[in-house]
Amino acid sequence: MDPHPRGTGRCAGSGGGARARDYRHAFVVRSCGRPRTHRADQMSAAAIVVAAGQGTRMRGQKNKVFLEVGGRSILEYSLALLESSRHIDEVVLVTRASDLDACESVKGRFPKLRAVVAGGDVRHRSEFAGLQVIAARIDAKRIETVLVHDAVRPFASPRLIERLLAQIDRTIGCVPGQPLTGSVAHVADGWIAGYPKNLWAVQTPQVFQATWLLEAHNKAARQGFIGTDTASVVEWAGGDVAVIEGEPDNIKITTPDHLVLAERIAASLGS
Repeated sequence: MDPHPRGTGRCAGSGGGARARDYRHAFVVRSCGRPRTHRADQMSAAAIVVAAGQGTRMRGQKNKVFLEVGGRSILEYSLALLESSRHIDEVVLVTRASDLDACESVKGRFPKLRAVVAGGDVRHRSEFAGLQVIAARIDAKRIETVLVHDAVRPFASPRLIERLLAQIDRTIGCVPGQPLTGSVAHVADGWIAGYPKNLWAVQTPQVFQATWLLEAHNKAARQGFIGTDTASVVEWAGGDVAVIEGEPDNIKITTPDHLVLAERIAASLGS
């Protein structure tokens, strides 16, 4: 008997995975992976921060990671989070080619920020560019765990990182998410085609066994697969991805309305 039955909404390589790809945010809390024998605080971990988006919904030319919230840039929040985490050893920042100099200028304030590289035309390729920086050390088993975070999620907490890493000895990947509320319909050609259940809105940071993540991306590059986020690449490659409860304040800033909400969150957190 399969010890990990493919229940509705489970993120997996097939079956439930097809449903996950259809709705982009369909994941479930049950998962599995290659067992590990050491704790999160004994793992060598690197973080990739993705900041290469075009920001078209923000209706401005400036990269939204440089917009200020609560007196400092969105990017600084995300870098400060990783800098303060005792679990993260180094950080790779992926940005637009036109923003390389601006991002290089912040390295002095964040010692864990070891590299700033140009991303690709879509998030998937930007993430892969960041992985290439640390690929040799992953192959040499010097980096065991990789955390991938959207720079435009400035309010993820250190506790969330700890909770994610606590799961990685039992699964290939682990992501935070929150159950979608209200009525969500699957629409096809202008018609309601069903009401999917067990849908979660997935957040970052997302954490993965490093070797597995690199192999998944290499396979995707060979076969031309483009994922919507890190978890979708691992799931497509056949890996199991667990989901834990995310955080309400861990919003993704993509529109002017999100900036207004972010100011409120920053004020409530005393940022």
